[in-house]
Amino acid sequence: MLRLPPQEAEQLTYLISPHYPYQRIMLITDGGTNLHETLHDFTAQKGFELEIRTVGSEINLPNPHPECKILPMRLDAPRYNRHAKQYENIFVVLKPTQWETQAKEVLPKLHAAVKNAGTLALLIRRDALILRRIDALLEEADYVAVGHVEIFEAFDVVTAKKLHGWGSK
Repeated sequence: MLRLPPQEAEQLTYLISPHYPYQRIMLITDGGTNLHETLHDFTAQKGFELEIRTVGSEINLPNPHPECKILPMRLDAPRYNRHAKQYENIFVVLKPTQWETQAKEVLPKLHAAVKNAGTLALLIRRDALILRRIDALLEEADYVAVGHVEIFEAFDVVTAKKLHGWGSK
């Protein structure tokens, strides 16, 4: 597991708007980083809901707060949101091979799981070819305001918004 420096990982929480009282946040992870710890602490402090969906790995938190759920997930599942819930923020950390082979199928499913005006944040290992492809696939899946944030040495953080009335979905 790649340990993200706490100060840098905490900067990702700036993507979460502090102006709304109760928010749902989803983390989809292959267990390759410790981002789940940062998001858990943040959501516990704010009283937000956190759903951690693990892809091919297990994550253990010593004392998860009552609004935190850790569940397994398959990327080939027909949808990613349980009980038709939608999330204000979705963070995704997957291996480069998973992005290369499954991005075209994963991004539209994430679009259905994020609320209007919600933010999608993808942590992707720096690889110019994959990043260009992800940018194009995000636009194809009707995300807007696609941007890159350079917080980490090993990763690019690709952010995108879902806005009502944009695109064909």
